[in-house]
Amino acid sequence: MPENHIRQWRHNRNFISTIDPDFPDWAVTVTFYTALHAVDALLKYDKVTRVVSHETRNRTLTLTKRYKKIWELYQPLYSLSRTIRYFANPREWISWKNIESEIHRRYLYPLEASVFKLMKEENKFNPITMKS
Repeated sequence: MPENHIRQWRHNRNFISTIDPDFPDWAVTVTFYTALHAVDALLKYDKVTRVVSHETRNRTLTLTKRYKKIWELYQPLYSLSRTIRYFANPREWISWKNIESEIHRRYLYPLEASVFKLMKEENKFNPITMKS
C-alpha cells in the first residue's frame, strides 16, 4: 500500500514551509522529493514493483500512457532539482519569491492533483505556506 509514501509526501510538504528563504535550492530539492513520493505512492497504488532508481522511475513514467500527465509535470522538477543541486549559484536558477508560482503552482500542485485523481482519492493537501 502507498501509505508510507503518502506519509513522506506529507512530511516533505511540511518541511518546505520551514525552509529559510536564504536556501531556495533546498526548497526546490525538497519540492522535487515531495513530487517523487507522490509518484511513488501512485506507483505503489498501481502495484508497480520494478521502480528501484530514478532511471527506472523515469522510464516507467515515460513508457506508460497512464502516467503521461504525471511525467510532463514531474520531469521539469527532476531536471531543475538536478541543475540546482549540481551547479553553483542556485539563486541564479530560481529566486525565493518565484518558487510558489514557478515551481509549486506550475508543477507540484497539478502533479499532486493528478496523482490523487489516478488513485481515486480526494486531494488531501492545502497549498504550502512559504516563509517570507
